[in-house]
Amino acid sequence: MTSILVGTCSWTDPALVRSGWYPPGRRDAEGRLGYYAERFPVVEVDGTFYALPSERNSRLWVERTPAGFVFDVKAYAPLTGHPVKQAARGHTS
Repeated sequence: MTSILVGTCSWTDPALVRSGWYPPGRRDAEGRLGYYAERFPVVEVDGTFYALPSERNSRLWVERTPAGFVFDVKAYAPLTGHPVKQAARGHTS
């Protein structure tokens, strides 16, 4: 059977962070992702369009989410033929 997963385009979106959706004590990087993953089964990683994530951050994302959680990673812009500013070719944090 096919599944449809519902999530958002980021757990770090500034508007989401400012909205008060994340409770006190869950507003740091680790807390936000864990809280998000307790409520949604998938998230889009938008930042990968602009820069490749570091190995460290990728590992932390996996460690901070439950088994089966899905990261829908947006393709890196140069792979899609979209132009990218030279400064954005580093790693996401």
